[in-house]
Amino acid sequence: MTSFRRGVFAAFLLVAGSFAVQADDGEAVELYREGREAYDGQDYRVASKKFEEAELYADSPVIKSNALRARIAALQMCRLPYQEFEAIERMLTGYPEYADFVSLVRREYEIAKMYDEGVREPAFWSLRWIPWLVGDDKSIEIYKKALERAPFSENAPSARLRLAYLLDQEGQVKESLDELRRLIQEFPDSPQCKWAYLALGNGLFELSRRGDGDARYAREAYDVFREFQNKYPDAPENDYVRVVLAKSRDIQAERLLGIAEFYEDSGRKEAAERYLAQVIREFPDTEAAGDSERRLVELDKNFVPDDFVAAKDSRIQRYRSYQLPAESGKLLIVPGRGNRKYLLPVYDLGLSKEGDPPAVATGEGEVKP
Repeated sequence: MTSFRRGVFAAFLLVAGSFAVQADDGEAVELYREGREAYDGQDYRVASKKFEEAELYADSPVIKSNALRARIAALQMCRLPYQEFEAIERMLTGYPEYADFVSLVRREYEIAKMYDEGVREPAFWSLRWIPWLVGDDKSIEIYKKALERAPFSENAPSARLRLAYLLDQEGQVKESLDELRRLIQEFPDSPQCKWAYLALGNGLFELSRRGDGDARYAREAYDVFREFQNKYPDAPENDYVRVVLAKSRDIQAERLLGIAEFYEDSGRKEAAERYLAQVIREFPDTEAAGDSERRLVELDKNFVPDDFVAAKDSRIQRYRSYQLPAESGKLLIVPGRGNRKYLLPVYDLGLSKEGDPPAVATGEGEVKP
């Protein structure tokens, strides 16, 4: 093929390609127009389908982004939150230069909250009238993506706290604790930070109770609750924190005492004495301290126990007591075996005149002055 023929063939391909592009964009514009008519006619499901086809047929990124933006609006009117979320993600990923990032990410946070509050997408559009035939809960997925898009949004503290709760409910405990740590670190002045401290400390404490070989969880729980006490000294939850701190110290002391018993049974008395002494020194206000002291006296004849015994803080949480409200009137007759002719209790209505003796219930069903 000569160079002239090659040039003519290349020009033909270029012209043919331009006509193809124009044809595709023209069809996309027509589909967009049909979708707009369906949207104006409140047939939002058909409109979303037309906008989806318009995005598929279009070659111009402007037309694609406009069609996708219109489809997001139609899906919102259809009340299909997960499909709307997927369309928003495609908009932010595929056409970021045409996307309103702030409003779209705010909408993702709203959709996550909707799912968290129980809203579900119909499993089948034709059977959407069946209330229990719905799709899965997508709260965790949408919360994660929204936080990934805008980790420092004004909605981020509450969203991260809810995400931590949902992860915990799904059995993803360590991931939940990571979310709480990040919330405390990134939003220390937010109202949600207080609850993150309590949830993190309680979660670490429960992990330490299940088995904490190196006491890492127990130590971190202790540090978290101490920070809570320092940061929120007037919080009503401090009495609960006090009890958990005392129980956490019990767990750590029992762990050391168990190690000492292991070494004692193995014949390594010096190692056992070191752990027993550590219990007495670091956790003198625990039950394990008394056991450790008795064992240490048996192992080391030169050991002299301290006469001063550390005071043990109560392991029982204190609750505020309230006085029972006073009765509105005195009960004169109680219906029962002796008062069969009375179906309802009879109260003193306070209608006696001044100077009259008070009415007295006789127990026989009669009221005498």
